[in-house]
Amino acid sequence: MIPDAFVRALDGFESALAGVAPDRWDDPSPCASWSAADVAGHVIGNLRATEAFATGRDDGDRDAHPVSAVGDNPLATWRAARADLMAVLDAQALARTVPSPTGPVPLGEFLNSGAMEFLVHTWDLAQATGQAAVLDAGLVRDALGPARQFAPMARLSGMIGPKCPVAQDADDLTRLLAIFGRRSLRR
Repeated sequence: MIPDAFVRALDGFESALAGVAPDRWDDPSPCASWSAADVAGHVIGNLRATEAFATGRDDGDRDAHPVSAVGDNPLATWRAARADLMAVLDAQALARTVPSPTGPVPLGEFLNSGAMEFLVHTWDLAQATGQAAVLDAGLVRDALGPARQFAPMARLSGMIGPKCPVAQDADDLTRLLAIFGRRSLRR
């Protein structure tokens, strides 16, 4: 069974993607040196890489320029990549052992913990394009543990910046964003 958290995180990203005005794709995102289109391309590339994991293909190195993955219609490109991935996520694929930052895991487990990245990039895309980031509070809360495991390795490789300080009474979204080196606009 495809993890519900993964599907809900995809739904949230798709909603933000659908809300991007055509003239906002070049706007800067909270990801250093990335535009809104780069964020979308990165996430679409991740879907394609996950599809390769699910089918046992080695897709080699992903394109270093994420914007090249969005095509002329980022929403249509996303929907095609999502449909292709969902079509191959059967019981065998979900049980397949795949690499993860914390070591080999079944793909189903990888998808469940991977919801954190979709949440953070949904926020990134919303920030870049002037949208309100509507994130499922339960998903955000559940993403904190996997994010804490993933962040130290990602920081060492330069994938994310330093953790931001947060107030003692910070909400879960502020904490999640801080783990990934982002500052929430909430007060």
